[in-house]
Amino acid sequence: MTNFFSMPYLPGHLEDEFIVQSSRNSLPPIYSQFFVPRMEEKPQNPIMDTLKRYRPPSFAHLPPEIIEMTQDLVDPAIHIPKVESIDSIWAEALTRKTGVRSQVLSWDNLHPMKSKAVSSTPFLSEQNSNVFASVRHHLQPRLHDPNTDVLHITPHVLWQNLKVTICGASSQLHTWDTRTERFVQVGLKDGRKGRILVDGKDGTISSSVLRPFLRIGNMVRRLETLLTVLRSRAAKEGPTIHAFAHALSTTLTFLRDSLTCSPLAQASNVDILSTKFTTHYVRYDNILVSLADMCGVGDDRQPSSYQVLESQPQPLLSRIYDHLHMHIERQSDKSVVAVIAYLLTNTSHEYFVHVSRSVGFGGHPLPKATHVVGENPNLYEEDEVKQDNIFDLIESAEEDQFPSFFPENLIEALPAARKSLILLRAAQPDHELLITHLEQKDIRWFWEEEEIMNEQAQQPSSSVVIPRQVAEEDRSGDDNPFAQFKVFDLEPGVHIGTSCFDHAFTASSTDHLQAFIDAFPSKLPLITPTLSHLTDLVFRPLLTHAAMLSSALISLFLSPSTHLNLHAHMALLQSYLLFSSPDFKARINVALFSDHEDTDYDEQTRNPLSLYALRRRRAREQDPNTVWAVGLAASLLDRDAWPPVGADLSFFLRTVIVDTFEAAVGNKMDGQAKQGASEDLDSRLGFAIRDLPVGRGRDRWLSPLSIEALDFLYMDYKPPHPLEVLITPEILAKYQRIFTFLLRLTRVENAIAAVHRMTRPSDTTVFPTLSPSRTLLLHLKFITQSLVSSLSQYTFVTAIGGNFDVFLLRLSLTAPPLLWDSRPSGFTDVFELAKAHSELLDDILSACLMRSTQRAASDMLRDVLQLVLDFAVLVGRLKRQQLEEYEAAPLLESLYWKFRLKMAELVKTLRAMVDKNGRTSYIRRPPGGTEALSHLLTRWDISDWWISPPQRRDGQVDL
Repeated sequence: MTNFFSMPYLPGHLEDEFIVQSSRNSLPPIYSQFFVPRMEEKPQNPIMDTLKRYRPPSFAHLPPEIIEMTQDLVDPAIHIPKVESIDSIWAEALTRKTGVRSQVLSWDNLHPMKSKAVSSTPFLSEQNSNVFASVRHHLQPRLHDPNTDVLHITPHVLWQNLKVTICGASSQLHTWDTRTERFVQVGLKDGRKGRILVDGKDGTISSSVLRPFLRIGNMVRRLETLLTVLRSRAAKEGPTIHAFAHALSTTLTFLRDSLTCSPLAQASNVDILSTKFTTHYVRYDNILVSLADMCGVGDDRQPSSYQVLESQPQPLLSRIYDHLHMHIERQSDKSVVAVIAYLLTNTSHEYFVHVSRSVGFGGHPLPKATHVVGENPNLYEEDEVKQDNIFDLIESAEEDQFPSFFPENLIEALPAARKSLILLRAAQPDHELLITHLEQKDIRWFWEEEEIMNEQAQQPSSSVVIPRQVAEEDRSGDDNPFAQFKVFDLEPGVHIGTSCFDHAFTASSTDHLQAFIDAFPSKLPLITPTLSHLTDLVFRPLLTHAAMLSSALISLFLSPSTHLNLHAHMALLQSYLLFSSPDFKARINVALFSDHEDTDYDEQTRNPLSLYALRRRRAREQDPNTVWAVGLAASLLDRDAWPPVGADLSFFLRTVIVDTFEAAVGNKMDGQAKQGASEDLDSRLGFAIRDLPVGRGRDRWLSPLSIEALDFLYMDYKPPHPLEVLITPEILAKYQRIFTFLLRLTRVENAIAAVHRMTRPSDTTVFPTLSPSRTLLLHLKFITQSLVSSLSQYTFVTAIGGNFDVFLLRLSLTAPPLLWDSRPSGFTDVFELAKAHSELLDDILSACLMRSTQRAASDMLRDVLQLVLDFAVLVGRLKRQQLEEYEAAPLLESLYWKFRLKMAELVKTLRAMVDKNGRTSYIRRPPGGTEALSHLLTRWDISDWWISPPQRRDGQVDL
């Protein structure tokens, strides 16, 4: 195929015609639209050719007016030297100006938009702004939007308006939109958009210039709106939120003054695109953006999604601290960190003072919420009124949250210190910590390295106690009308140096902020490299004071020289409620129990000829079929009604307490002191009657034959104020549960002792003819007596004595420094002591199978004791001939089998509990709770005798 699209033949001479030869004449000739001149047969130098063709322009043929108008383009005074050599060509090319190529005289040539001067850089971005804007507009033309209003302004007009906008005020270009809370272009209607174009700048550059300044104005206006809301809040929301509002207002005022009064802002003609100009406002942009984000009104949020600023000090301070910690970790600009640190310092001051005063730290302690009734601790009625108040105050001290940045050990120590302060005021109002004040500064934030080093160098216990010279006046200041004039009693010149004309008083808040920012370090010192380390150092004095306050209170409660000595009160509770006093146990046995089969024995030992004893004997003679409640004192069965509530019982029980106390005191006190102590004991310790239960268990309380017959009786103890925090009602309830269990155990002991009396070898009234039944009775008597004796020794020696005595040793002055498990034997505060006291009683209850989690084993033990009591009652009926031998024999055998099966079940349960605990130790330690059950198993069933039941042979029991 013919290649007719190839380049046509060109003759060598330009004057010739272009001819296209073709073998076919069917197509018309195609002429070229351009021509390429033939190169000459010699080396070509286009640069030199161009320079040779250049001739300086001549203006001789132009009118003078035209020459004057074109003077700025081509200056005739500039002389272009003649090219002397090739080396000077490049130097000339850098300095010469290009001439006008076109000879057409027009206004475009006279005033061209492009300068004819040679550029020193090849980059468009470094060219003149007009050139760069023209190129961008040519390459990226802006699409026309009919809904967008475009406003063209000069840089000078833009800057004059932006100086107003960045202060949060409307200008000629922008106005505040309350719906979106942003500055929008003026004059926009019906949802139209606006665009501002700066002369010499395209749309992208104009938007980039405007954006940071509009953001600064938006943040200032949004924060001012937030301030208006904060200032409108009620005063009851606390001083912290108002302190934050004041600090934020000071910060905004400082930023506004800096924006309007800086030399750059006051200049009338500035280059908005210059680096100096833009970097000057980056600092303010960063500060305002960080403040707005912290307050929940950031630039990326709409008004509907603003975060609500908390009024409570704890979450508010936590919010500020978290943002400060974030900027420190991010290594933000120093001004940003300093401003947030200033807000935290000023906002937290009132809250820190409140927390410090709540534990009596720094300055004078806070006024007492209620007056203390502790001066007369012997009055039972006043203590009863005061008890609810002290517990309410302690409960209110516990109901408090702390900011998230408080150290963990301080969070644990502050509630205990608050309660310790309340108790210390109630226990000893004239204590040294209450009538003296500590020469300590208030807790505050410090940021300068010098302050941090000085605080680190101080010892935690460097507080100096200075007696207050006007302590008496301070204590009676509420009632003394002249207390407000005590300042005039001071020595002359005491306050010299603190004049109201000093700079500290006359300087404005913005001056303080400026000084704070200037003194703020660029980074934390090495001694406190992180904010958490600095926080620990700031709160260290408060933590030390809290520990000192708790230590003072616990020392007061453990001091043997005070009436609040916990050791003495617990020893009293052990003697009475836990039966550790031999005198009390003997007297309570006489008053409530009896192991004698003669019902007139008790009355004969008291006064056998009294009318009371004769009346009781006549009453019993009228009803010979009454079942004998074995183990109970005959005096409790007079009225034929149970429980035996009456004046006689109250008198006997009161006599038990008084006689025991007098026997214990003896000649250790004189008459007056002994009488006072007796009256105090009489008002604090006594027997009381419980209300009868409703529903299940009521019948057992109403039957003297039941093991729960004496459950209606308990001992109550009223500790002196404010010792009730260590001997709480819950702790007393545990004592009373143990007391109830000991009453049951003592009743069974007396019942078994009565069985021994009724089955003497010389007495043949019980099964005189049925030898197998009598043998079974003696065997049952032996195993029950062994069981009850082992249980009694275990309860008093192991469960109670093994735990309680060790705890009392920890409260004494001779306590060892460490416990058996290498823990300190002391207590950090009274509440840890109260907790340990409660855990002690829990261990005793667990060892006695009386915890709610041991209900199954507890019911088994109760059934075993009930069977032992039923056995004693059966023997008593035989003794009184209320049953015949043939009637009692099957009852005895049935009772024996129930007892053996129940004991086997109880022993298996105890072994499972011991194996589940699985802790065996050869270290000398208290027996504890469930761990002590192994001692009981050792006493009861060391050879697995209870688990292997007996066999029946020929209708008889194989013993």
